Amino acid sequence: MLTKSDIGDIICEHLRDRPGGGPSAPAASRPLPKRVFISDWELRKLYKPGMKSVKIPANAILSPLSLDWLDYSGVEVDRDPVSAPAGPCK
Repeated sequence: MLTKSDIGDIICEHLRDRPGGGPSAPAASRPLPKRVFISDWELRKLYKPGMKSVKIPANAILSPLSLDWLDYSGVEVDRDPVSAPAGPCK
């Protein structure tokens, strides 16, 4: 009769034999680029009364509330490719 430990050993042996399987599978070949999250509060700090657009990094993530506020206020988003990180972060 097989115990839980025996079944676990059989599964681990099976996964280890598969190419790319098991816990020692290779990680992603390159790290993910750093992205900035901009909340509603941070966006309101960037905005000055009378501005028609707000400049943010190209890879920034805007919160849903920020997007709603921009739409309600009629403010355009200017995604600046220069302020985005050029390569993978370290």
